Order: sequence, then structure tokens, then C-alpha cells
Amino acid sequence: MSTWIWALVLLAAVWAAHWGAEHLAKPLKKLRQQWGFSVAAGGALVGLAAASPEIGINVASAITGVADIGLGTMFGSNVIAIPFMVITAYIATRHLKKKNADKAHQQHIKEHLLKVDPTAVTVQALPYLVILAVVAILTIPAPWQGLQPVDGWIMLGIYFIYLTQALLRGKEEGEKVEWKKKEIWLAVAGLAALGAGAYFTVRATENIVAALGISKIVGGLFITAPMAALPEVFATWSVAKSGQITSAVTSVIGDHAVTLTVAFLPLALVVVPVNDLPLYITVLSFAALVGILYAAFIHWGGKDGKHGFNRWQVFSLGGVVLVYVGVMLLGVLQVLGGSSGEGAKLFKAFNQDQNDYLEEREFYRAIARMDFFGAWNHNHDQSLSEDEWRAGISEYLGGYKLDQVEEFRAWDLNGNGQIAEEEFRQGLLSAIDIDSNGQISESEFVNLYKEGHKSEN
Repeated sequence: MSTWIWALVLLAAVWAAHWGAEHLAKPLKKLRQQWGFSVAAGGALVGLAAASPEIGINVASAITGVADIGLGTMFGSNVIAIPFMVITAYIATRHLKKKNADKAHQQHIKEHLLKVDPTAVTVQALPYLVILAVVAILTIPAPWQGLQPVDGWIMLGIYFIYLTQALLRGKEEGEKVEWKKKEIWLAVAGLAALGAGAYFTVRATENIVAALGISKIVGGLFITAPMAALPEVFATWSVAKSGQITSAVTSVIGDHAVTLTVAFLPLALVVVPVNDLPLYITVLSFAALVGILYAAFIHWGGKDGKHGFNRWQVFSLGGVVLVYVGVMLLGVLQVLGGSSGEGAKLFKAFNQDQNDYLEEREFYRAIARMDFFGAWNHNHDQSLSEDEWRAGISEYLGGYKLDQVEEFRAWDLNGNGQIAEEEFRQGLLSAIDIDSNGQISESEFVNLYKEGHKSEN
């Protein structure tokens, strides 16, 4: 199918997933009311349904072997969604109907204030920042870089801690609610729609990034994440127009606290390496910046004991998104080229069929043209000795973990104590093929290029 058709499939799939999430959220909202949890506290519970599209996307991307799409969506949505929702709520509440506005709303309009319950800071924002810090600690340091199964179980445990503290700190008197069979059946239908929507979201993104020639993680960051945020924008508009301002502004935090904990697990179980550390750190840093500004603006935004967002603070959050996009595209990804983008240029040059990977023959041609074997082969004979191999590993693959490189005997396929050029090519492919799919992605190739280039400087 053409790229445009896949784009339409992506749009339909995202809306199906969010339709399912909306109908899953209704029973949880009733439970919140019945059990007497505040709106801010209930966001941690309802966020489980609100984040279910991201959970589904991560499950589908992990199962189908394209975990980078889920990784990009998960972290990209944490940067853009909070500013989008705050801006949407601010605009929606400038002209509320009288029946939906409280007594002080006109004064808030004059003050250009989006009033928010201050408990959103302690119950939602600060725990969210702690979750981000734990993610960084678990996935960035070199000894345990990437998403590992143990990280997933730790983050799942943190979600339950987050949920417990939010619910206990936000306990109020319960309300009597009426349960209808139709709502239950719609929730079941919503679960089915969610699964189908998540699967086709991943499939559509995979085909779009292949057609555009970009990496899967970039597709997740800049295609799937914004698309996934669109239904949330419309939902925020609707909730804010109904006068439920705190709910409209805080639900996004509960949503993304779940995204970084429960939705983290499927990716961690299949093990996702961090292939592009600068990109990863940049995205996490902006997610933390957005969370810090969210908390600070609510706490100090109002006057005379009021809390919320002033107009300049609302649009400052929008400015952060613009800076993020600029830094990512022009700085980290270097879409305008530059010397440090040479690895990506070489990938495109060797990628003759213009798909998302270097096939085996394309990769072998690339390393032959770049003379990797010759660079490792110090005495310029027909094979590598174990000493030459170890020196090459240290010099040209120093940034790779030892378990990715394996042992000398794993490269010495015929067991003669020497590594011939054909054995070298197969061993090198296996070492840098992080996802073990027999093909070399752009990020995998660029990492190899950076290691080799770094050793020459």
C-alpha cells in the first residue's frame, strides 16, 4: 500500500485505540466516584485506561519485533502531551458557559489564569518526576544501559506505589453510582478496539517510516506520538468546556505516569537497547523539563492563594515543545546534514533498495568499501589472529557491551584459531545487529560508524 493509505490506517487505528480507551475509562471513573477519590488522585487510576493505547502500542511493537516504535512513542508522548493538554484546556476555558463555570471564573478570566487544584502538584506532578528519575537511573548508566526485564518489573512496582500514594492522599467521601450493562459491554468492545487499534498503529508506523527512510524510533517520536496525542487533545477540550478544569489538566499526568511504568514493561521484557544515547537523553531531559515546569507553574501561577497557569506560562510550555523539536531535528538528528551526520549519509548511500535496513549483502559491501577488515588486520595477511581481533574489538567496538561482541570462538567459525574475512563479516554483523533480525538498521550502522570514526581521531 502507498504511504498515504498507511497514513489513513494510522489515523483510523489511533482513533480506534482511543475509542476503546474512552470506554474502558468510564467504569474506572465510576469506581473513583464510588470509592471517594479526588479528581487529582483519581487521575492515577483513570490514567490506566487513558494510557492503554500506549500500553497496547508497546505490546504490539514488542511482539512484532519493532520495539523502537514503542520506545519512541512512549518517550515522545511524554514531552508533547502535557503542553498540548494545558494549552487546550486554557483556550477551552476562556469562554465557559455560565452553568459550567464556578463563581470566581470571571475573575480568573481577567487574571488570564487557568485555575488548577494545588494537590495536582503533590499527588501527580512530583511523583511523576520521581518516576522519570528512576527511568533515567535504570536505563542510562553504561553498566545497565537500555531496557531490561528487571527494569520493567521495577517500574511496574513503582506504578503500584504511585497509585497507592495518590489514592490514599486524595481520599474523600464516596458517592452512589449506578452501573449499567451497556457500559460494561462497551468496555469489553473498547478492549477489542484497543487491541486492533494498537496493532495497526504499529503496522502503519512501520510501513510509513520504511517509505520515508527514517528510523523506527524517530517514527515513534514524531509520527506515532503526536498522532496518539490528538484524541487526548479533543478529550481535554471536552472535559475543560464542561467546567472540570482540574480533571482536564491533571489526567495527562496520570496517563503518562502509567505510560512510563506499566507500558514500560512490554518493551523491557523483550530487551530494548539504547542505540542512540544522545537522542535518548535529550528526550528524557525535555520530558523532565516539562514536568518540572508543570509543577512550578501550578504552584506559583496564581495570586492570593490561587494556583494554576498564567497565560505566559501556558504558552511557555508550547515554546518548550518548539525548542524540543528544533533541538531534536537540527541538533540530535541533524536533518540538515553536517560532518557528524556522515554515518547516516553512508547508510543511505549503501542502502540501494531504499528500505529501512541494510540487507546482508549491502552491509558486507559497506564494510568492504570502508575497509573494516583491513583496519583490524595489522599485519595485512589473510586473517585476524586473536590478538588482532581483541585489539580491534577494543578500538572499533569499544562502545558495545561485551555480551554483544561475544567470544573469539564465536567469530572463528571453523575453529582454526584465525578469523578469515568472511568470518569477520558475519561476526561483525552479529555484534552490531542489536535486535538480532539479521539486518542492520540506520541507528545500528551509525553507531558502528561512530565507533570506527572515534577511534581514528
